[in-house]
Amino acid sequence: MSCYNRALTTRTFFENFTISSREMFEFNFIVFNDGSTDETKDVLESQDFRIKIVNGDGTFYWAKSMAAAEKMIERVPDGILWVNDDLILTKNAFKKLMQGIKQFPNSVLVGQVTDSNSGEILYGGYKRNGRHPLQLKLLPLSDQYQEADTFNGNFVYIPTEIRLVVGPINSYYSHAYADCDYGYRIIKSGFKIYTLPGTIGSGFRNPTLITNSRIAATKNLVNKKNSPLKSQLHFFLKFVPKNAFYLVPLYMLSPFIRIWFTPRKNESLKKSI
Repeated sequence: MSCYNRALTTRTFFENFTISSREMFEFNFIVFNDGSTDETKDVLESQDFRIKIVNGDGTFYWAKSMAAAEKMIERVPDGILWVNDDLILTKNAFKKLMQGIKQFPNSVLVGQVTDSNSGEILYGGYKRNGRHPLQLKLLPLSDQYQEADTFNGNFVYIPTEIRLVVGPINSYYSHAYADCDYGYRIIKSGFKIYTLPGTIGSGFRNPTLITNSRIAATKNLVNKKNSPLKSQLHFFLKFVPKNAFYLVPLYMLSPFIRIWFTPRKNESLKKSI
């Protein structure tokens, strides 16, 4: 887990984790606290189970934080579980996970996350939906296991056998792209990804930036938490087929074209916080 300056959210996660049905697992938490200046450190240290805290300076963001946390694994577990601290876990989330492990013991398992207000699917597994590697379709909620091509990193179980083949999360990225990258690497390595039935928890959408300023929208697009140019190029060169490399400049330019040549009518742009 990584966390940064949302102590109340982190506390809520651990409150729900504590009352969840988790008896079938032995957990050892590694949490990367990226230089939080609020009460996050106190929240982590107040838990009554083992948590190894790794500290950053506020410049790591999600991908680098998760990569740094993974380096601190001291003994080889059966698997690792990525979790976001903004998850409100259902009580039976880990029962679902164990059932999935029994059914698909050598596959990566992804929990679907719903919106706390609307109940709609927010995060989970994706199917690729075209040549563009970011042209993805979020899999719907289902009472069945569904095969995915990649995922959001909110709740992801990776067996150690797979992790040792695929390797760690790519710390080249700061924030975005790293979870999608990892999903594609899993498939490329010959393994499968399945979503767990139903939902394992709920959360909230990231706030949006409402702006008519093309300059503000451009800056938001390329900031470290969205789509910095180096991350975009690295991702596209990895996952665009070689015979389609000529499309990479178009893929990189198209978001800017939309910003600068689409009429501005209070367009909502995602702003991660």
